[in-house]
Amino acid sequence: MPIKGKDRKSLIPGLFLITLLYFSLGFVSILFGLLAGLCMAIPFILLSRYKKKVWCSTYCPRASLLMQTGTKRKTRAIGRQFSDGTLKKAMLWYFGLNLLFITGSTIQVASHNMASMEYIRLFIAIPLVPLPQLITIEAPPALLHLSYRLYSMMLSSTILGIALSRMYRPRIWCAICPVGSISNELLKKQR
Repeated sequence: MPIKGKDRKSLIPGLFLITLLYFSLGFVSILFGLLAGLCMAIPFILLSRYKKKVWCSTYCPRASLLMQTGTKRKTRAIGRQFSDGTLKKAMLWYFGLNLLFITGSTIQVASHNMASMEYIRLFIAIPLVPLPQLITIEAPPALLHLSYRLYSMMLSSTILGIALSRMYRPRIWCAICPVGSISNELLKKQR
């Protein structure tokens, strides 16, 4: 779907290919899942440099993907939970818990107190299968574990974003995105 209105001027066309490349690279080597760290750091680096949400308005590959996958038909009315902050808070809690579980379990794996979980787990709780790997790279179990956990978190949030873009409007995810929410709070504190 072509980008319309205000979003056409802001998002760089074709950025959705970065999201698709990220998920494709997981099949080459799950160690590419570590690139999620860049996806989480770059928005805040840009925010500190430009003092505005440049990532969200211009460079976000997920927003670009959602513009492509979003519904072309008349969308549903957006519920109060999107505008009153309920879902934003829920996503921040989910994101925080996810990062806490990722960090804690990776430390446990590195300490040899827990076996590495080398498979995808959607929404923290739904175990799937390991990804087929085109290249097998010897890596410490903690690094493989971290890669799978970050890849899982990115996949879960992308699936949720696509589902919301199909039900409501293409960039409704942006209203509850944890990176955008944290960026908003940082901007408020700067003012």
